[in-house]
Amino acid sequence: MTFDEGVLLETRRLLLRPFEEDDADDVLAASRDPALLRWMAWAPAQTAETALAWCVTYAHIDPARGVNFAIVGGDRLVGALGLDRAEWTDGRVEVGYWIAPWARRKGYAVEATRGAAAYAFEKGLHRVELLAAVGNHASQGVAEKAGFTREGVLRQAVLTPAGRVDAVLFGLLDGEL
Repeated sequence: MTFDEGVLLETRRLLLRPFEEDDADDVLAASRDPALLRWMAWAPAQTAETALAWCVTYAHIDPARGVNFAIVGGDRLVGALGLDRAEWTDGRVEVGYWIAPWARRKGYAVEATRGAAAYAFEKGLHRVELLAAVGNHASQGVAEKAGFTREGVLRQAVLTPAGRVDAVLFGLLDGEL
């Protein structure tokens, strides 16, 4: 099984679509945000060249393994979401996201996460997992508001710019959305 290449997902206010070359400037701008610099291992090393490479090449991963979405609100990139590490035999996938500083506190992460989880369930997966660093209370709040259940703590499970940190594991099962 695979995710659909070039899939577009629409939620009430957002469009989740494949990354495009024109997204690179917003990816770079978001990577300078203190919150992303604290939690996202890729952010400190981001350059104009790496942002462009992400948008045109690396974001378009093997659809058997996962799919990445540019989250668009109105006419601007507001964040990113990925369904990754799909285990089709086991029926599970991991979701991850970030929201740009100009788009926070609008519920976009919750809305996009729920939309992507619904898509994963439509594709036949039965479990969506989410890892949030123990200290990343904003990301944990998104998981809870999106309907995920806190299941435990995984030791040194997330890589941040400061190194490996413990992560809270959240899960959402098909039928719980």
